[in-house]
Amino acid sequence: MIRHPLTWCAWATAALAAAFIDRNPFLQALLLLIVINVFIAYRGGHQIRNWKIGLALAVVPIVFSLALSRFGTHILFTLPAFPIIGGRWTLDAALFGASTGAALLLTVAIFAVLQITVRSADLVAILPRPFYRAGTTVALALAFAPKTVASLQSIREARQLRGQRAGWRSAPQLLLPLLLTTLERALQYGESLDARGFGSRRRSRYRPLPWTIADLAVIGAALIALAGSVVTPAQTYNPYLGLTPSAPTVNSLLAILLLATPAISAGLSRMDHATHHA
Repeated sequence: MIRHPLTWCAWATAALAAAFIDRNPFLQALLLLIVINVFIAYRGGHQIRNWKIGLALAVVPIVFSLALSRFGTHILFTLPAFPIIGGRWTLDAALFGASTGAALLLTVAIFAVLQITVRSADLVAILPRPFYRAGTTVALALAFAPKTVASLQSIREARQLRGQRAGWRSAPQLLLPLLLTTLERALQYGESLDARGFGSRRRSRYRPLPWTIADLAVIGAALIALAGSVVTPAQTYNPYLGLTPSAPTVNSLLAILLLATPAISAGLSRMDHATHHA
């Protein structure tokens, strides 16, 4: 199994490069299948929470491209001369928006994999000494966002149990308890850092992060895939020039398939574990 956070960072960088450089629909579909398989292999007990955001980001570019673009020759329908949305709505614009939406959906899916596989504490631990304090500050700031949302939800539920309003009209009444809760959490973080002697002496590592053969294999595959996407990128898909995308090259397919190395590694590890318990 893959354990080192740098391995996942390298994989995510190669996957993001493939998502935005190789805009061929065939390659985007293949990359999405690979990312889904990697997520399933490492999700453990985690649930898919960001799928609504991903679907929204995939659909919004299609709507905007259809409503604002008047280019293309394959006309779906024509609206009267309304401001902004009036005129021809073309299939070319819809496919162009779908290509952009697929890239955004892939971005959300890749970061969903990072969310379940990489701990912020591990990332901070491998930072060089000059960046350690800044990295810790950023990690704590990022941790505030989901905790603040959870606190807001708890406050709303408490108001509902008391028979009080919890909608958007009650926002002023929600801000004060939310602010107090956030300040209390910030003080707890500060006391915890002070108790651990943060910034007072040389940093120590309690649990060194080991490198495994699977980590090295994934990093090698990610570097090769990144080089393949940057040096020999796939032919850009432009529906305004042709609706049918070109067939991907062998180099592009291999670059995408190499990103399946984490899923393959997880499958081999489970097979080996089952063999030892048989």
